[in-house]
Amino acid sequence: MMFSIRKVLRFAVLGAATLVLAVPAAHAQTLKLRVSTIPIIDTAPMQAAIAKGFFAEQGLEVDTTPTAGGAAGLPALAAGAVQITFSNIISIVLGAKQGLGFEVIAAGSGTGDTTPDLAAMVAKPGSTFKTGKDFEGKRVAVNTRNNIIWLYARAWIQATGGDPDKVTYLEVPFPQMTDALRGDRVDAAFVVEPFLSGGVSSGAAQVVGWPYNVVHKRVPVGMYAMTSSYMKANPGVAERFVRGYNKGVDWINQNKGSEEWLKIISGYTRMKPELLKDLNLPLFEKTVDPAGVDKVVELMRKHKMIEGPFDAKAMFYTTATQVPK
Repeated sequence: MMFSIRKVLRFAVLGAATLVLAVPAAHAQTLKLRVSTIPIIDTAPMQAAIAKGFFAEQGLEVDTTPTAGGAAGLPALAAGAVQITFSNIISIVLGAKQGLGFEVIAAGSGTGDTTPDLAAMVAKPGSTFKTGKDFEGKRVAVNTRNNIIWLYARAWIQATGGDPDKVTYLEVPFPQMTDALRGDRVDAAFVVEPFLSGGVSSGAAQVVGWPYNVVHKRVPVGMYAMTSSYMKANPGVAERFVRGYNKGVDWINQNKGSEEWLKIISGYTRMKPELLKDLNLPLFEKTVDPAGVDKVVELMRKHKMIEGPFDAKAMFYTTATQVPK
């Protein structure tokens, strides 16, 4: 079940003309970066860094390009249409193994040791779904196939007694998953925050399982990646981006629930502030734990997503494992 990012590169090549390269400081004070992102709670630190001017302090102007999932953003990164992509670790690993030059420059989001966490399997209220066996023959919404949501949905179904190959996985963008449930287009959905809390508080969904927590604790879910070729041509840009991003991490961690925090989250997710007050926050950290990534790679092998040798540690740029000064 090998997945090739090269197959979808042609969809991103048309945008390559928008690539903004670094220019000498003598000619410009600000470097423009285009970042592929997803309108979910995982990207809150980046949105805060934009809103609070932390990137501007580093001489960066960050322009975001939303996608349905990180797997969709990586072809644009490989084609040069964007300079940075927020993506899930599964898709980054697959692209790196294919020789596309992806390097992780910053931590993004992860799960903790307990529930509730940042994503849950949900169904309509009154559902009798309890174990993976109950999902056989059913339709489960995932944002994209061959990514971390898809993999952990399969892993959870298997871990709780079901056959993941007997389940139909339908691609539905996160903001539309609750409506898909309500309209009976799917039987269940593996949905992330803030759409998880929004769906549950609205009465349209109920939690039936916590896939990340059941499969293993502290999953490194999302990260920011650049290409090695861009970093070589633009030395120091990764460090500048990560310095600004890490200030966003601190701000989000320290200001949860404040009026300004709600305004920022509501602004890019398009959710009403009153639906955001009780959502489950992921872990926002400044470095990536390579050991956690190794566990994810092992799970990928189990589900036949990756074959042959792969050194995950070689995929991390220094700013991903050491906080830049």
